[in-house]
Amino acid sequence: MAGGIDAWNGLVSRAEVDQGIYLVEGGEAPEEVISLAYGLEEGAHRFYRCLSGQSAGSEARDLFEKLAKAEIQHKEKLWDQYKAVTGSPATRESFESGIVVKTMEGGKAADQVLAQYPDWIHDAREALQLAMSLETDALDLYLRMAQKSQNEETKAVFYDLADEEKTHLRQLGKFLRGELSPG
Repeated sequence: MAGGIDAWNGLVSRAEVDQGIYLVEGGEAPEEVISLAYGLEEGAHRFYRCLSGQSAGSEARDLFEKLAKAEIQHKEKLWDQYKAVTGSPATRESFESGIVVKTMEGGKAADQVLAQYPDWIHDAREALQLAMSLETDALDLYLRMAQKSQNEETKAVFYDLADEEKTHLRQLGKFLRGELSPG
């Protein structure tokens, strides 16, 4: 619980009230939101990889690399969920060919975030705070999408995604307290 408290201590979602909510209308089927979430996770993965490459400090670079790997794990889980929900024999390649990557999990494009926080990628503590802010935005967006959804199975997908973001926040809280090293 302490990790979650650290994750929330003083941090709030900086998301605008409707940030990213335009991505859903409310009537989407579970497989549609899984595809959407896959694209959002890929956006976050690319963003963290970019930050890793731009970070001057090794701790910040290691943290961003670890976060990029976590997004890959999220995508793996979403792929498994997609196959289970659809029962489709689709290949990963055909599934990914239909994925659109415009924004990250919180509903913002990477360039928007970089413009908003240009200096936060070099210092490990500031990088950690940026990551926590982004994960908070993602949690907020998935919960708002769940509320907007009219399909119970789709709501469940969004709540699962929100739980993943809570796990990220707990882990980031442990980094903040020094219980884990980013490397």
